[in-house]
Amino acid sequence: MGFIERLLAANPGKVKGIKDSSGNYENSLSYAEAFARDGFEVYVGDDQLLKPLLEKNGAGCITAASNVNCAIAAEVYANWDNDTGAAAQTVLSATRRAVISVPMIPALKTLVARNTGDARWLNIRPPHLKLTEAQTASLFDTFDASGIRLAKAA
Repeated sequence: MGFIERLLAANPGKVKGIKDSSGNYENSLSYAEAFARDGFEVYVGDDQLLKPLLEKNGAGCITAASNVNCAIAAEVYANWDNDTGAAAQTVLSATRRAVISVPMIPALKTLVARNTGDARWLNIRPPHLKLTEAQTASLFDTFDASGIRLAKAA
């Protein structure tokens, strides 16, 4: 917290916000409570924290999972203060849990490969490894259970 305070004081008008990838709601909340009133934007890196932080003047989320759940994240963002947003947050959280149930980068690439029908997405570079058949089946089952359907690939 002290670092952000010093950074903002030393660079007035130059630092716009922060992405907090800690996955710790209290940490993200502390940034929002301390600095959002002055226009400092706080973004979470965990989709599960989007609505709770928006309720406390957070700015949004920046997540790897948005490669497969951005439409539902947008629904949460647009409806953070109503029942539609609450329902969308439930789905968004389920997609996040699915994506992190196996190694995340290979999971995202595997979901995109399935959605596009383009197996080139399955080319994984070290240090990542392709998902096993069991991991892929588990990922698909868990992701599909969230109820989200990816937009048809062009």
